Amino acid sequence: MNTTYYTHNREEVMALVQHAPKRLLDVGCGEGRFATALLQQFGTEAWGIEMDERAAVEARKTMHQVLHGTFEAVGSQLPRGYFDAVFFNDVLEHMVDPWQTLRDIQPFLAPGARVYASIPNFLFAENILLLFKSKDWVYTESGILDRTHMRFFTKKSIVKMFEDCGYRVQTCAPLNAIDSFKWRMMTAVTFGYTRDFLPMQYGIVAQL
Repeated sequence: MNTTYYTHNREEVMALVQHAPKRLLDVGCGEGRFATALLQQFGTEAWGIEMDERAAVEARKTMHQVLHGTFEAVGSQLPRGYFDAVFFNDVLEHMVDPWQTLRDIQPFLAPGARVYASIPNFLFAENILLLFKSKDWVYTESGILDRTHMRFFTKKSIVKMFEDCGYRVQTCAPLNAIDSFKWRMMTAVTFGYTRDFLPMQYGIVAQL
């Protein structure tokens, strides 16, 4: 099991937060490091949903409320019209139907709420090069081909998913992108064509 998921504070996602949320929900909150960092920075009321029982117990030590289970199982227990920020940090790709999840969360959003997500980029250059080299699709313990990923996305399909679910995408920012002279030159000579192969993930900020 990749334990990083449970303990990462996701500073690159925190950088996307440009307003001070009053009440946030972190779906797949792990041990609560990310939500707790926002709580400490903004004085936010922090809620979470976590399917791993051990991680949920740990998250309850610093967060206001943590529901143990999947979003599909426990989401109905959330207060309606309550959250002005909802986070899906590397979570949607683990769901059978992330489109339905993005619709199902809407009744729990306060007016003007923002939905944030970090989603792996299937076109990530290292992933594509690995596929070319091996000529095989081999699942791994973590990364783009994580064996627990149910869905795979590109920048275009991420934006389309949110738009199809009724959201306006305000930001689609590259996260953890390759930054090397070789790839900067490649992007330049291809007139930007290879730009979408550089980010490992994309960070989304969206509103209804």
